[in-house]
Amino acid sequence: MPRALLQSLLVAGIVSPDLAMAEPMDLSDPRPRWVSVSFEDSPPQQPGRLDTLYSPGLPAWLESEAPGRVRVTLARTLVEQTLMAANDPKPGSFGDFVWVFDASSGHVISARLTGTIRNTLDWGLFRSTVETDIRIDLDTRRPAGFEHPRHLLGQQLFDFCDGADLDRCTPVVGVPYERDRGYVNAVGKIDARSRGMHVETFAPLGEAVFSEVPVPPVSAVHTASAVASP
Repeated sequence: MPRALLQSLLVAGIVSPDLAMAEPMDLSDPRPRWVSVSFEDSPPQQPGRLDTLYSPGLPAWLESEAPGRVRVTLARTLVEQTLMAANDPKPGSFGDFVWVFDASSGHVISARLTGTIRNTLDWGLFRSTVETDIRIDLDTRRPAGFEHPRHLLGQQLFDFCDGADLDRCTPVVGVPYERDRGYVNAVGKIDARSRGMHVETFAPLGEAVFSEVPVPPVSAVHTASAVASP
């Protein structure tokens, strides 16, 4: 996530420095409310780097999913403005980023996101821009990892693998929700399709810290109005 963008969100009130002072999100409390989520901001070239640098907190809406489960939703507008901003998202194409937690074990049952990004492909003599539909699927129960980087039409890719073949796969361990600090690392893949091409790459978007926040910023309420009414 670009540092200039994060700073502008802070100034605009979409994120608040007060979010960093909040207590870890309480999974045992299913009452509907606002919470905060900060994503680990690893460089794209280091998908295995963990628990180092975090974005400012973004507002998300927590509510009961089913008995023993809670759902945390980051509004689609914030997804495009922040999480996917560096990937040139197609406006209006992304859905909400929805996380489902098992309240007892802390496992992420699922964390899913879909949308369309615009890629510039390098064909050698010329370049072209294509739209790529992506689906991100994450959880903390299944193994995942990434292969050595390769390049395809000017794009650096870290192909997804299940962590079993250690000769070619670097495993990344999924970490269930840690109640003492709100940390979680959901692992999985990005399924990307464009013009007959289909690739599955490792998804580094599932490492985050969730916090309680008593009142969301006014602009966050407006931005996330599609998620819930405060």
